[in-house]
Amino acid sequence: MPVRSNERNYFTRNIQQFAQDVKQGTGGKVEIVVHPEDSLTKQPEVKRAVQTAQVQLGEFLMSMHSNENAVFGVDAVPFLASNNEENRKLLAAARPFIEERLGRQGMRVLFVVPWPPNSFYAGKEINSVADFKGVKFRAFNPVTGRLAELMGAIPATVQQSEVPQAFSTGVIQAMITSPATGVDTQAWDFVKYFYEVKAMAPWNVVIVNERVFSRLDQATKDAVLAAAKSAEERGWALQAEETGKLVETLRSKGMEVRQPSPELMKELKAIGDQLIQEWAKAAGEDGQKILAAYRKS
Repeated sequence: MPVRSNERNYFTRNIQQFAQDVKQGTGGKVEIVVHPEDSLTKQPEVKRAVQTAQVQLGEFLMSMHSNENAVFGVDAVPFLASNNEENRKLLAAARPFIEERLGRQGMRVLFVVPWPPNSFYAGKEINSVADFKGVKFRAFNPVTGRLAELMGAIPATVQQSEVPQAFSTGVIQAMITSPATGVDTQAWDFVKYFYEVKAMAPWNVVIVNERVFSRLDQATKDAVLAAAKSAEERGWALQAEETGKLVETLRSKGMEVRQPSPELMKELKAIGDQLIQEWAKAAGEDGQKILAAYRKS
């Protein structure tokens, strides 16, 4: 099972516990071998690898595939959902559409866990959007690339495992990502400032190949699904527990943790409104249904 992060990250720890629960719950019939940090399959290839049964199950950053279908990018639209309560409501609204699309492609959603809210890392002070003009800015999915463009920055696609090298070689100078990724990549070695704009909290999704799952007997299926339900609940709790600790780690390593200026937040919210409109147009009728359900909840 390929997973996105290293063993220290709460996503990976949660998945390792899921694997233990599956082994115990199935009486050893199903044993999951976890391969952290892109060591088995690179992140952009995980979804396809599960679909074609090169691997039986895997974890991937859903918004990485929003060019394939805009619905897969709903979690990463800046300022659509900026806290956990809103993020849970957004998942409830979007989940049927996500499961239907992945189901058509031969995959089943097992569980979904959010990243901590994503904020800015920069080597210089950022007081307004104008301060990003010409800055080489890490993009990890299409919407963060578009965000960079609208801020006047220069987007560069860099996966999580490649962040330290990208900073050290000058490929990127700033990024928007979670405090978890900041700690994992030791961002303090490359940048000084962390601005808590809390733009979005994207989701990692764990999927299983449906044909593989369908071959399991009913008791084994039930055990896997029970372990998945527990993993989702535990993952959301871990995110809430660890976000503050991760920010404190950034501070303890010498980074200046700052609140964004009112001017910066006003400009970012305006960009967010544009990105929400662009996403809704790209997602079509289903996008409108998701937004309507989310705003009604």
